[in-house]
Amino acid sequence: MSSFKLDNSIKFYYGLGAAPYGIKDNGFSYFLLIFYSQVLGLSPVLASLALTVAIIVDAVTDPLIGYVSDNWRSKWGRRHPFMYWSIIPICVSYGLMWNPPEAVLATQGTMFAFLVVMAVSIRIFLTFFEVPNTALISELTTDYDQRTGLMGLRFMFGWLGGIGMAFLGYSVFFQAADGSNGILQAEGYAHYGVAAACLMFVGMLASSLGTHKTIPHLHVPPHKDILSPRQIIGEVLDVMKNRNFMALFLASIFFGTASGFTAALSIYFSTFFWGLVPSQLAILTMLQAVAAICAVPLARRLSERFDKRRAALGSFLFILVWGPTMLIGRLLDIVPENGDPMLFPMLLAHNFTNLLAAIVFFIMFGSMMADVVEDSAVDTARRSEGIVFAARGFAGKMVTGLGIMMAGAVLSIIDLPRNAKPEDVDPDQLVDLVLFAAPLEAVFYIAAFFVFRRYRISRGKHNQNVEAVAGL
Repeated sequence: MSSFKLDNSIKFYYGLGAAPYGIKDNGFSYFLLIFYSQVLGLSPVLASLALTVAIIVDAVTDPLIGYVSDNWRSKWGRRHPFMYWSIIPICVSYGLMWNPPEAVLATQGTMFAFLVVMAVSIRIFLTFFEVPNTALISELTTDYDQRTGLMGLRFMFGWLGGIGMAFLGYSVFFQAADGSNGILQAEGYAHYGVAAACLMFVGMLASSLGTHKTIPHLHVPPHKDILSPRQIIGEVLDVMKNRNFMALFLASIFFGTASGFTAALSIYFSTFFWGLVPSQLAILTMLQAVAAICAVPLARRLSERFDKRRAALGSFLFILVWGPTMLIGRLLDIVPENGDPMLFPMLLAHNFTNLLAAIVFFIMFGSMMADVVEDSAVDTARRSEGIVFAARGFAGKMVTGLGIMMAGAVLSIIDLPRNAKPEDVDPDQLVDLVLFAAPLEAVFYIAAFFVFRRYRISRGKHNQNVEAVAGL
């Protein structure tokens, strides 16, 4: 791996590669469950089960795709061939998922099967882009703080991609002509899906082309004899035995599940619990974009002043304590009632501060995972960026897997009626929603916190690892 100048254009295009994932993740996390269950009529349990099936497929394919990416040899390097190849299949699958054919809507079984096929396809194709694209960070720089900056850009673009698409949804696609709540109408989702697929195409192609010039300077894997499936699995497991890797991997599963659970229910809370309308949700998403931009320099400063682990744990504790305060305040009759002019500003302030801490944590987490590459290489004598970030990607997909399955189960338990207007929902059902959701969310966040504390790569340890594997 030869040295080269990591200029601003490379940083920009590397970060931009996260925008398509953010668009996809926002759709899966916030809109997919309500679209298939409340709008199309698929059982919430079946809708969440379909996404869980896709997660199971991911559990097998993600590390294998990462392994293949680590060991691929071509004139376009080991990452870019997969990035280019995956772009069109991802976009076609994603657009089609939001535009199911009429025949698919005939029965619960056909809708379920269609959603399974679409979710699996999107996840597999996206892995072929996201894992190689993200793994570039460990090859672009070994600097402890610069990795935090790069990961900050990546998370900023990821959040801006998702938030921007959500803003378009709330302000354009989900605005019903008759003044009703367009979130509960099918027409807007069809246009939303096509627009999202087009923006994903632009983002993935631009990131691939923009980082193409780095190929001559990236790591070239040694020639290797064809291994048996058992040997390949053995090499993957060697990476996963790393203590610091496992701490992050398990923490991301717990954290991702809690985050996915919260995200899937957020639109239900916004629409039914807080009584917000699409125009207010559009404002909320724009403020989230500001939080994403502010989090990047904040994370970089915290990385330079504190150890990444300490900064991440601090932001995590803030999320754990501050996150449920508005819901608890409503149950205790401290938070104003719906329609009160003070409620919406309070929700904006709470969402901004909570999201700022969450993005800082995610940035630190991604940068820490990049540092695992050298720590693992000390033990295995192999650079395995693809496997490391495939596992991170799989854990992150718990956001739209187990978390959504839990959300679907809770919605089925409280029996929220389909196509109901917010004013027609029984208030006791909304109280039940809080009482089920808040404890479940807390359990997974607390589990993530205690597992995360086992991570031990400091600045000094990272520098030692970089020196030890410099010849690989």
